[in-house]
Amino acid sequence: MYLFFDTETTGVPKNYKAPVSDINNWPRMVQIAWLVYDSNRNKIESKEFIIKPEGYTIPKEVSKIHGITTEKAIKEGQDLEYVLNLFNEQVEKAENIIAHNISFDEKIVGAELFRKQITSKLFNKSRLCTMRSSRDYCRLPGPYGYKWPKLSELHIKLFGKDFKDAHNAISDINATAKCFWKMRELKLI
Repeated sequence: MYLFFDTETTGVPKNYKAPVSDINNWPRMVQIAWLVYDSNRNKIESKEFIIKPEGYTIPKEVSKIHGITTEKAIKEGQDLEYVLNLFNEQVEKAENIIAHNISFDEKIVGAELFRKQITSKLFNKSRLCTMRSSRDYCRLPGPYGYKWPKLSELHIKLFGKDFKDAHNAISDINATAKCFWKMRELKLI
C-alpha cells in the first residue's frame, strides 16, 4: 500500500535539521490530509482534517496562505490525538510513504506525535519524496545548480498546467499522488 500525506502548519521551523523532540522549534500542524492507494493505483482512502488548536494560535500571515484561521480551526478542528491515531493506523499498513518535501511533513507529524507521546513507525517505513526525486527532471535553475521544485512546478512540468487550491492539504496531496503515478509511468522513480 501507498500512503501519501501532506500538512499545513503555523509556520516554518527555526532549524530544519532539529530533531522532532525539539518541540519549540517545530511549528504546529494546522491541517493534515492523506490518501491510501493499493498497488493497482486504486484509491482506498482519502482523509482530511483541520486540527483544533491546543494552546496556540495560527498567525494571520500564515492563514493567508492556507486559509485556515484560528477561529476556523477552533470551530471545525478535530482533536489532534484522534487524528494522529487515525493517521498512525495507515502508517502501520503502508509499505511506502510519499510526500512532496517529505522531510518537512514527516517532522511536523513527528513533533506532534512526540508532543502526544504516541509511538509510530513513520520513520521506519520506505519513504519517497517527489520533490527530491524530481529535481533533475524539472531542471529548474537555482543558485547552486538545479533547485528543488515546488509541487506546482512539478505539476506544470508533468501535465502542462498548475493545479487548483495549492496550500490546502487535500489539494496538495491529490496533486502529489497524481505526480507520483505519472513519474512512475515515465520511469523517473
